[in-house]
Amino acid sequence: MGTAIAVIAAVLVLSVIGAAFWWSDQESRASALDAETLCPETTGPLAMTAILLDLTDPLSPAQHAQLLARIDKEISDAARGTQFTLGVVSEDPTRWGATPPLCKPQDPASANRLTQNERLIAKRYESDFHGPLRNRLLAMVSATGANRSPIMESLQALVAETPGFVTFTGPRRIILVTDLLQHSDALSFYRGGTWDSFRASSGFQRLSRTLDSAEIGIYQVPRPTEGVKDPAILEDFWIRYFERQGAHVPVVTRLGDL
Repeated sequence: MGTAIAVIAAVLVLSVIGAAFWWSDQESRASALDAETLCPETTGPLAMTAILLDLTDPLSPAQHAQLLARIDKEISDAARGTQFTLGVVSEDPTRWGATPPLCKPQDPASANRLTQNERLIAKRYESDFHGPLRNRLLAMVSATGANRSPIMESLQALVAETPGFVTFTGPRRIILVTDLLQHSDALSFYRGGTWDSFRASSGFQRLSRTLDSAEIGIYQVPRPTEGVKDPAILEDFWIRYFERQGAHVPVVTRLGDL
């Protein structure tokens, strides 16, 4: 009887050990990340955020500090596995597009202190994700001076060149840092453009529908001269533009400095 009990006990112990190894292997596979993008290997990105920077005019020091703080909060609030890309508005089409994607990995705040090395997770988060993403942002947050501001065209280039964004069915978010003053051949607020004039133009036929159900956050940079007599024209245009794209109504925050 004693021998049988000992055998049963040994089998149970081996079963527990085997189950622990299986669970550990499954956890390891589930948490495995792509070496370049840091996106989950098994599922790919779980959400996507694309940030477009329209900074052809300089920011004041206060606006610059506000912007970095707000983008940092966007990153901090994003779910683990969210893919980030950045793009700029430029009169030079060769500068349009998206930076290489980076997914948000586990951050130290979510570390299990009993089974994980919080300090190592923090180091990896900063060196592999947050540091590189912030460096890209800092390199792009600088005024270059330009005669044109093709916001719509640059946005579509960012969306098109962000891997998987157009067909992604999970949560999608667009963040625009801009004065909203579209100025290109398709539409120019400086030439008196409105939604009605755009809708009557040939440019309207080129309008894509690539933002279905996307959330839109706009950090509006106020300029000393905003180029149009009635700011309501800007609001009306962009609400209609994103509605036509299938996106949610934009949430606008002004980056003031007074």
